[in-house]
Amino acid sequence: MRKSKTALRALFPTVRGEILAATLTQPDKWWYLSELAQFLRTAPSSLQRDLKALVDGGILEQRREGTRAYFKADTRSPLFADLHGLVEKTAGLLPTLHRLLEQFDTRVHVAFVYGSIARGEEHATSDVDLLVIGTVGLAELAPTLRKVEEQLGREVNVTSYSQAEFRTKVGAGDHFLTEVLRGSKQFVKGGQRDLDEVVGKPRRSKASNIKKRTR
Repeated sequence: MRKSKTALRALFPTVRGEILAATLTQPDKWWYLSELAQFLRTAPSSLQRDLKALVDGGILEQRREGTRAYFKADTRSPLFADLHGLVEKTAGLLPTLHRLLEQFDTRVHVAFVYGSIARGEEHATSDVDLLVIGTVGLAELAPTLRKVEEQLGREVNVTSYSQAEFRTKVGAGDHFLTEVLRGSKQFVKGGQRDLDEVVGKPRRSKASNIKKRTR
């Protein structure tokens, strides 16, 4: 995930990249200049040049209320979808959730986002649906989740299972998990092969595949 941050910085100067990360991950939010500066832990004066460039380029919108200037992502921009996708991958949802789970190390075996966000059908206020399989419980996740929700400006709904419980429920035909497994997924920890192992699907070895082809 460090490489993801580096990728964003390679494309944009540091301050501009941070502005884009803040505004594009919360595209409906109007940021007051000093509020944005406080969020980015910098001085308002250090943002003005990059904000002007982003407004002039049609990437951000600006409005004024008296002497106050407010900024938000211009969702009508032809560049919005591409930039939003880039920021989500580099400084947005998945890297943030990865950092959340990283602290629990091997206690999280598999984790993925499902639902509207995984399908690419989300809107600015869509909740994040996260499924976690491992030995970490909701009580341990909750304090960090609150910080993540504040950072993303979205509610994060977590469902957690032990590996044994998940396998049992899937084997029993649990309706909720059947629908989740059928749907789109964006993996935060592990991948499809790890999920298949939890469910109990046997791995296909290269040798068995060769035998099948030679029959």
